[in-house]
Amino acid sequence: MQLQAREIGARIALGAWPSDVVAMVICRGTLLAATCALPGLVLAYAAGRRVEALLAGVKPGDGTTFGIVACLRIVMTVAGSLLPALRAVRVDPITVIRAV
Repeated sequence: MQLQAREIGARIALGAWPSDVVAMVICRGTLLAATCALPGLVLAYAAGRRVEALLAGVKPGDGTTFGIVACLRIVMTVAGSLLPALRAVRVDPITVIRAV
């Protein structure tokens, strides 16, 4: 976390727009979530096949369910990245750069 705070502080000190910093933080969070999406979908499908008898009226490979979950993942990633991004914009660059 310290390295990221110093990076953001340096960017702001060098004249980065707050909207650029917010976009950077949200893009990094979205990239991390997208990287984990494929293994997560594979594991979810495998787990669904294991507990197929417990699923009431839903097939383990139901495309609608996986689509809704993928959309929910995107919304939650942006929502979860927004608060840290807004907090990062308010950082005092000099204080962060001096803190080692």
